[in-house]
Amino acid sequence: MTLVKTRLVVAGVVFLLVSSAVIGAAAGDLIIPSPEPGVEKDYDDTFRVLASNDPDPGRGSSVVQVYEYGENGTITEVNRTVVTQPVQLWDSNIQSRDALLIANESDMYQSGLHGFVQVPYRDQWTTLRDWWDGEFRILPIYTGDPSRATSNDGQYTVEVRHPNGWWNPVYNADVERVDGNLTVTNPDEALVLSSYYSTVIERKIQIIESLLQHSEMAPSESAARSTSVVPTENGIEVFPTTDGANVNLQWQPGTHALVRDAYVGNIDVIPGVWHDGRYVTPSWQLTTYVPWDYRIEEPADYSESGTCTITHHHKQGNTTVTHNHTYPLTRWANYQLIDSNASIVNVTAGNISLDRTRPGMWTTMNYTTSRPRRLPPGNYDLSATLRIEVEMETHYGVSSAQCSEWNNRRTVNRTVELQYSVPIETVSSDDLSIDVQVYDRPGRDIVAVNWSGEQGLAAGAAAWEDVEIQIGEKTMYVTAPWRFYSVSRNTHVEERTQGGTTQVEASHSYNGAYPAMLRYRMSPGNVSVLAEQTADQRIWWETTYVDQNRSVPAASLPSTIVAPENAKPTYLYDQYAGILKSLDRTMGETVSVQAGDVWGLPVDTSVSVVRYQESRLTVTMNHSAGTAEVFLSDTAGNPIPNRLVSLDGASVQNVTTDANGRATVPLSGTLVRAHFAGDDWRESRSQYYLETHSYGVSPTSFLSGATDLFGYLNVAISNTIIFIEWLALGIFALFWMRFMREKPA
Repeated sequence: MTLVKTRLVVAGVVFLLVSSAVIGAAAGDLIIPSPEPGVEKDYDDTFRVLASNDPDPGRGSSVVQVYEYGENGTITEVNRTVVTQPVQLWDSNIQSRDALLIANESDMYQSGLHGFVQVPYRDQWTTLRDWWDGEFRILPIYTGDPSRATSNDGQYTVEVRHPNGWWNPVYNADVERVDGNLTVTNPDEALVLSSYYSTVIERKIQIIESLLQHSEMAPSESAARSTSVVPTENGIEVFPTTDGANVNLQWQPGTHALVRDAYVGNIDVIPGVWHDGRYVTPSWQLTTYVPWDYRIEEPADYSESGTCTITHHHKQGNTTVTHNHTYPLTRWANYQLIDSNASIVNVTAGNISLDRTRPGMWTTMNYTTSRPRRLPPGNYDLSATLRIEVEMETHYGVSSAQCSEWNNRRTVNRTVELQYSVPIETVSSDDLSIDVQVYDRPGRDIVAVNWSGEQGLAAGAAAWEDVEIQIGEKTMYVTAPWRFYSVSRNTHVEERTQGGTTQVEASHSYNGAYPAMLRYRMSPGNVSVLAEQTADQRIWWETTYVDQNRSVPAASLPSTIVAPENAKPTYLYDQYAGILKSLDRTMGETVSVQAGDVWGLPVDTSVSVVRYQESRLTVTMNHSAGTAEVFLSDTAGNPIPNRLVSLDGASVQNVTTDANGRATVPLSGTLVRAHFAGDDWRESRSQYYLETHSYGVSPTSFLSGATDLFGYLNVAISNTIIFIEWLALGIFALFWMRFMREKPA
């Protein structure tokens, strides 16, 4: 395994991002299948990236060398122990190799509850001709690398661009030089390796359909009645089961439950997250997955032996003699199921009855009007009701060779209703707005993000996900601290029949009989800033000011999820500001801002831009009066009043310009350096000016106070003049020429 190190600086802290490039096998003996042209391979385990609380056999740590940047500008190479960190799962699909590695080593999270994240599950082979309209490249191979696909002559590697940006290898390629250019001459035989993908939404549909295969989606009524599939977590039922529809037994005491192992539950609410003992979901629309099942168990046919007494009379002379004779008989009862029906009769959220979209899926969308029905922000119960109706016939009677025989039929109807409820809280981002202030300066733009309204997953509020700020060709993102981990709710599924119980492990594989039930859990991290780095431009972010709103405590997560940031307080801000540094010193660029919440909906944003103006600073020396005059102006010569100017070589360290932009100070040295630091963006001003500085020199003091060059250097050093600045301004050359001219031969 080779490690690629990337340094990210956020809020003055250095973070190490470690990505792994795998060759052969990953940690924990996870064998990544070697692609064989024309042979499809399964990547079933890649779906484990959606179950963060599963075991990670490859999790570990390694020591890597990283560069640390000190505040004083020093760069030090140090060894750091890096443990496996959670990985963000983006909306776009990921390569099968990466998915296998992450599933084996780490946990994955998303920053939002939207989109169609895709996960690979099988190799896909496509001829190069079908990719021909896309970008491809042919690279010479200078060293042997068994992990890379090579051309048939072994001298080149051919790759094509995937729509998501990475490069897919090409096998069986014949590479030749045609008209001076390398090209593939057999595009009909060369094969591009990619993958088949399945989205998270499709995965959840597979989950609900697998649990309904013996109930709502059963091929026949008899199949539906025979087996109940019950999700369990380490032997405990996720949704409590019920036995019911009791009937009296003929010839026997007690009752018999016709309905066994009946349950109705709730797998997930989308878009939504399970947080603080409830589902948090947007107020505009929700969809819920409702599993249910049951089985019917008829009473066993029954028979018992008994006797009957028959009295016989006959005469003996004039006397009638009575004899009682006992004969055997059988009392019997046969039970037969006539009919049974089961269905979800109602799914409600507040005062809304949800519509069924497909087996097991219900939505607040009104299919009659094709419009969503809003649940105003607040707390509600999301309830599903299952009704099971059973009709059974009892055929019973007496059989005997001597006794009277008889039989009868009796039909009974029984109904069982079950209800399962989960608390939900509907939220919206209507109250949230974001204002971005950009103070345009050359190469050092100041960006201040201001929030108003509720930011957290609280009553009536949806969390924001990111703020995208575009300044000319520069793009930066302020990302929210919310992390959403998809977790499994069950470890096994029990197939219960009249003959017994079979335990089946909940699977993460694509073709697994019972995919594990998934839902999101929330974990806070940190507000951070990311800069989109272009190929020809470097961008740095330095946080300079924060105004904290409140602290978010850690959320309860399964112990198998390694989320170090979750253990620390997470802060939200009313304002988050800093300097966006770049090599681009352009001013007057266009600025645009957009923001979204965790549901993928836009958040109200506004942007204001303040353009800094250049300033000019001049220092005029008056040696006879022993003073220096400082003048601060704009480029047109207009004075800039009420600004603080710092000084070296004067009797005071700071001076404020008057209404005419001027200030006069006594001298204390032969050179005065004046510096205007520029306007602070946090000050309320009608116009903001950039930093500037200037120098004033008194040559007469040099002539009277020094007899040679080294005498002048002594005076300069004693007056705290920095020698490097003489060189930069040419002052050293000026005085050297004067010294050589005026010194006697």
